[in-house]
Amino acid sequence: MTNKIPAVFLFCFSLFSVAAQQQASTVLGVIVDKASKTPIEFANVALLNANDSAMIKGTVTDSKGKFSFGQVQSGKYLLRYSFIGYEKTMMAVTADNGRINLGLLPITLLNGSLDNVTVTTTKPLLNTSIDRKSYDVTKDIMAQSGTASDVLKNVPSVEVDIEGNVSLRGSGDVMILINGRTSPLLGKMNKAEVLQQFPANTIERIEVITNPSARYKPDGTSGIINIVLKKSMKGGWNGSVTGNVGNRDRYNTSATLNYKPGKLNIFGNYGLRQDNRLRTITTSREYLDATTHATSGYYSEEGSSVTKPLTHLATIGFSYAPDKNNSFGLSGNYQNRDQLKNDINTKIFSDKNHAYTSYFDRLRVDPETEKEKDATAFYEHNFPGEDHTLRVEFNVSSSKEVENNAYKNVYHAPGISTSLDNNRIFQGDDQQQLTIDYSHVINESSKLEAGYSGSFNQQDFNFYFENYDNSTAKFLADKIKTNQFLFNQSIHALYGTYQKNFKKLGYSLGLRLEEAIVKGYQVTKDTSIKNDYLKVYPTIHLAYELNGTSQLQLNYSRRVHRPEGDDINPFPEYQDPYNVRAGNAKLLPEIIHSVEFGYKWQNKNFSFVPSLYYRYKQNGFTQVTVALNDSVLLTTQQNLSNDQSAGLELIFSAKAGKFFSSNLSTNFFYNQINASNLGYFDKKTIISFSTNFNSTFTLTPTTMIQLSANYRSARLTPQGKNYPSFVLNTGIRQDVLKKKVSIILAISDVLKSQQQKSELNTSYLKQTSVRRADQPVIYLGVGYRFGKLIKKPEDKLLFDNAQ
Repeated sequence: MTNKIPAVFLFCFSLFSVAAQQQASTVLGVIVDKASKTPIEFANVALLNANDSAMIKGTVTDSKGKFSFGQVQSGKYLLRYSFIGYEKTMMAVTADNGRINLGLLPITLLNGSLDNVTVTTTKPLLNTSIDRKSYDVTKDIMAQSGTASDVLKNVPSVEVDIEGNVSLRGSGDVMILINGRTSPLLGKMNKAEVLQQFPANTIERIEVITNPSARYKPDGTSGIINIVLKKSMKGGWNGSVTGNVGNRDRYNTSATLNYKPGKLNIFGNYGLRQDNRLRTITTSREYLDATTHATSGYYSEEGSSVTKPLTHLATIGFSYAPDKNNSFGLSGNYQNRDQLKNDINTKIFSDKNHAYTSYFDRLRVDPETEKEKDATAFYEHNFPGEDHTLRVEFNVSSSKEVENNAYKNVYHAPGISTSLDNNRIFQGDDQQQLTIDYSHVINESSKLEAGYSGSFNQQDFNFYFENYDNSTAKFLADKIKTNQFLFNQSIHALYGTYQKNFKKLGYSLGLRLEEAIVKGYQVTKDTSIKNDYLKVYPTIHLAYELNGTSQLQLNYSRRVHRPEGDDINPFPEYQDPYNVRAGNAKLLPEIIHSVEFGYKWQNKNFSFVPSLYYRYKQNGFTQVTVALNDSVLLTTQQNLSNDQSAGLELIFSAKAGKFFSSNLSTNFFYNQINASNLGYFDKKTIISFSTNFNSTFTLTPTTMIQLSANYRSARLTPQGKNYPSFVLNTGIRQDVLKKKVSIILAISDVLKSQQQKSELNTSYLKQTSVRRADQPVIYLGVGYRFGKLIKKPEDKLLFDNAQ
C-alpha cells in the first residue's frame, strides 16, 4: 500500500510540470508601520484593475506583514492596502512576467487616538487555503464570553463533543499547540477539561494545518491546531476590559494591556472564569454468556455530576528590537484551575430474571487543583537580504495536578453497611523545548529552511488508594491499587525544507529526522519499559496556479502518534469498583501516511475550497473493553492491524456587501478498520459526515448577529458506534460610544439538543450510554476598548490616498 504513494506523486508531479509553462507574474511585498517599521499583520491588500478599479485579487498579510499574489497576468494594476487605524493607500504596479518585489510598503497612522479611528475595512472571520485555515477569534461573538472549546466548534474541519474532546477531520488524534508550542496543559488526560475552561477572549486566532511541512512536529494523525494568544504590536498604548455574567452562577472577566512607545513592546493580559457544569449519564448494559450468547445479567446506571471550576490565566512579556536586524524577548504564562466535583451514581446489578444482586449509590466529592506555568525566551537575527533569518527559542513549562477523591457507597440491596474509599491522584508534567530555525530566500523563486528541535518531557503519575476499615475506625492503604509510574521522553529532530517556484508550479520538499528515547519505570512493580526509535518523516507539497482566481495543491506527509505516559502504564486504575482502566506497555507508535489533494477558487464575494484526503495508518490505537469477570470491565489500548480513512471536505464562503457573510463546511468521512489481530471481524467500514455553518448579519455598522450550527453523524468504533449530535448557537453584539463599548448576548445550544450517545456490541455484552449537558448556557457581557496611537512626524508618503 505505502509503496504506491511515491509513484502517485511522481505521476502528479509530471502533470504539474507539463502544465506549468504559461507565463505569469508574482507580486509580493511587506506592509509596515511608517514610523516604527513594524510589520502589520492582517492588513487588507487588494490588486485592482488600473482602468476601472475592479478587484482582481485580495488577501491579508501574515504575521510578518507579508503578502503575495501569484499568477498575475501582464499589465498595469493598482495596489490598495489598509488597516484599522491607518490611512488607506494606493500605488501603481506593472506586471511583466516576472517576480515583482515591492519591498517594504509603509502605511501611515490616522491622527489622534483610537477615539477618532473609523473602521473602513474588516478582517474576514475565516481565511481558507487548501491545506490550512485561519479563524479570527476576535470576530466571533461567542468568544467574548465563551471558551476555547466553544470557538473551536465554529472552525471548519474541527469537531468538539459534549465532553470537550476535539477531533480534526474525523480523527481525535490532533496536536494542539499554544503559540506554536506544545503545553503540558494540553496532554491527553486533561486536554478537554482545559479547553472547556480556557477563556476565548484571550485568543487572537486559531490556525488549522492539515498536512504540515517538515518544519513542524509530525505528531497528530490529522494535523495541527495552533491557538495564537493576543499580543498587540500597535504603537502607543491600548487595551480592553470585558465582563460577562451567565445563568447558573457563571461569570468571567478579562483585561488586556499593551504598550509600545518604540523599539520596546510590553504586553499582558489576565482572565478569570467561574463555570458551573452539570452532566448526566444513563447507561444500560446486558451481559451475555461467552459460549451460548444467552443473557446472563443486567446493569443500569443513572448519574449526575456537578463541577464548578474557577480558572485564572495570566500572561506577561516583552519584546525589544534594538535595531532592524536583531530582536529578543521574554514572556510567561500562568494558569491556576480549582474545581469542586460532586457526583452521584445509582448502580443496579440484576440477574437474568431482573432480580437485584447489588443496588447502591456511589457518591464522590473531589476538590481538584491544577497549576501550570511556562516561560519563553527568544532571539531573532535578520541577515542582509530579504527573509534571511535565524531564530533561537527556548521554552520551559511545568504542570502539577492533584485530585482528592472521596467516595461513599450507600447500599440498598443487599443490606450491607455503607463503605468509604479515597484515592489521591497526582500528575506532574515538566517540559523543555529548544528550537533553532534558519530561513533563507536564496533567490526570487527559491527558499531554504532548516533547523533543530529538541523536546524533553518528564511525567510522574502517582496513585494512592485507601479504604475505611470499620474494625480499626480508620483508613488503610490499598496496596493492590496504589502505584507510581515515571515516564521520560526525549526527542531530537533535524529538519530541512526547500521551496521552489517555477512559473505556475510551486513545490516544497521536506525531510525530518527524529530520534526518540522513551523510558518508563513502574516504581511499584520495579519494572522498566524502553522504546527507542529513529524515524524519517518526509513531506511533499505541490501547488499549481490555474489562473488568477484558482489553484490546485497536492500534499503528502508521514506522521506519527506516540503513546503517552498513561497509555503504557500497565498498572490498573480503578475509576470505580466495576470499571478499570490500564495502559499497555507493548503499545507501539502509530505511523500515518497522509495525502491531500485540493482546489481553491475565489473572487470578490465567494470562495470554494474542496479537498480530497486519504490516511493509511499502521499500528493504529483503539480503545478496547473486555470483561474481567461477571461485573468488572477493563478498558485498555491496543494496536490495530491497520486503519485507512478517506474524506471529502467542502468549504464554501460567501458575503453580500457589508450586510452578510457566511461559511459552510462539510466533511464526508470514510473509515475502514481491521481489528482481526484483536479477535474481531476482519474489517468494519462506515461513511459519516459532519457539517459546520457560521453566518454573520451586520444589521447596522454597530449591530451584528451571529448564528452557528454543528451536526455530526453516526461514527464507527471497533466495538460499536456513536450516535449523531446537533447543536445551534447564536449571539448578538451592539457597539456604542463610538465603538469603544460592546454589549453582547450569547446563547449556546439554543435547542437543548446536544447529547452524546454511544453503543457497544460484543460477544459478551451489549451497552447503550447517553451523556447530556445542562443547556442552554446564556451570557450577557460588556467590553470596553481604550488606548492612544502614537504618530511620529515623518516626511509625506509618495503614494496617493484613496478617497
